[in-house]
Amino acid sequence: MIVKVGHYLLEAYPVENYVYEVSYCGRKEFYQDAWDAFHSTLYTKDVLNATITKIPVRPISEKRIEDRLLYQRLNDKDWDPPAVEEFKQSRLYLFRLCLRKIGLPLLIMLYVAIWIGLAIFK
Repeated sequence: MIVKVGHYLLEAYPVENYVYEVSYCGRKEFYQDAWDAFHSTLYTKDVLNATITKIPVRPISEKRIEDRLLYQRLNDKDWDPPAVEEFKQSRLYLFRLCLRKIGLPLLIMLYVAIWIGLAIFK
């Protein structure tokens, strides 16, 4: 969709007030469109166990949009608060979530194997 802003013709895309979180085995991906979330590789890898969560978000305010445009026009850096950190997932966290998912069936199989082993070699 083409939108005229001042003397410029710009392309605009509709944005929902939701973010879609696709999670599977401790990994998370975020999408702005439900179609993208349902067709993501993380979701299509295991449709039965992967989950999609619709998270409501607040749109950016008009004042903030004007401020950002001003920063861009002046080639100035936008305000970046020091409290905001880059999101990181440790490998231990991912391993723990995968283990939680397969841990109980693995524990049951181990228990049955020991029980059968004790019954055979008694």
